[in-house]
Amino acid sequence: MRSGRTVAVATLFLVGILGFSGEGAAQLSLRDTRGDTQDIRRYRGKIVVLNFWATWCVPCRHEMPLLGEMQKKYQDKGVIVLGASVDDEKSQPLIQPFAEKNKIPFPLLVGATTDQMQQLQLGEAIPATAFFDADGNLIARVLGELNKSDLQNRLEWMLGKHHGKAPPAFVNGLQKKQAPDSTPSVFNH
Repeated sequence: MRSGRTVAVATLFLVGILGFSGEGAAQLSLRDTRGDTQDIRRYRGKIVVLNFWATWCVPCRHEMPLLGEMQKKYQDKGVIVLGASVDDEKSQPLIQPFAEKNKIPFPLLVGATTDQMQQLQLGEAIPATAFFDADGNLIARVLGELNKSDLQNRLEWMLGKHHGKAPPAFVNGLQKKQAPDSTPSVFNH
């Protein structure tokens, strides 16, 4: 990505931009369901799991309890989960009731866009998840619904507990048959 490259995003709830600095650190600011600004830079020093989802997306609804479980399990170890909703203006009012009903323990952000997903090389399909290291660098992407054992293994690796094979930097769970990944894992030293 080019240094200084940013994309202006105009939505009612969007208060920031997504871009990349020369170091590859992400900048993303959206409002949560309470109206508070959540800026990804606020979480520097923590591992951030940024999940793009929507209330109308069945696989997204399936993985929300898993993300909640991982937030509870790893929050004391420096992990934060953020749920960036791509719901449009019509379905945005369903976000807070969904969060309350499902007891979502992490911030749900309102007004995320597919433009932001594309900037993170996540495409346009949801669910899609980006993983950022403690320095704010994008280090992994998972397209499609998250798998509990894979997610847990990925978080353990990010926390420095290297057991078994390193998780790949890119997983496309949206494809029926996955092509071999020739990209080296960012977890290999």
